[in-house]
Amino acid sequence: MAVTTLPGAAIRDETVPAKGVTAFTVRRGETVRVEDLEGRQAVDLICYNLENLDEKFWAAHTAKLNGTIYITTGHVLYSDLARPMMSVVEDTLGVNDVICGSCSFELDAVRYGEDKAAPGCMDLFAQGIAPWGLKRSDVPMCFNIFLDYPVQEHGRVVLDRDAGSKPGDHIDLRAEMDLLVVITACPQVINPCNAHNPTPIRVAVY
Repeated sequence: MAVTTLPGAAIRDETVPAKGVTAFTVRRGETVRVEDLEGRQAVDLICYNLENLDEKFWAAHTAKLNGTIYITTGHVLYSDLARPMMSVVEDTLGVNDVICGSCSFELDAVRYGEDKAAPGCMDLFAQGIAPWGLKRSDVPMCFNIFLDYPVQEHGRVVLDRDAGSKPGDHIDLRAEMDLLVVITACPQVINPCNAHNPTPIRVAVY
């Protein structure tokens, strides 16, 4: 199980279990590292302005203001008020998605049938934000870490791909404001985004 060395002293360092969620606060200037421990594990991230929880990560603004749907080193995650929330300072894989959102029971029921559907990242996000008085309807479209959904000719999106990450691949995101950060180790087993085998991830703050 790979564990990389942090560039600074750890403020927080945890292993999020397979199909798990973590929610925590970070201060401006602190950096969050998300690391794939075993490889091919998708990770979903959302965040909120800690001083105003109505302000949250916004995938569409992030794509527009960076001029790309492929977010990596040097890019910024923006809020629904078009303000910088997190900056990508290191990304060993170089592939992250802002267009396809989270899995959920409802989505899987439509795609695969109710008999196969199970709780997804949307449900985990709702669980994670509950202690802050937020509910499922407050969950924005997420930042999909380690996932690549190529857009082909005429706008066709290639879905049902596994995360391309290897053990030790990681992304470091520096907080540009005080934040509530919520991160899931995606529980999906029907489609291959986790190679049909969800595994733990590391989440650290330094």
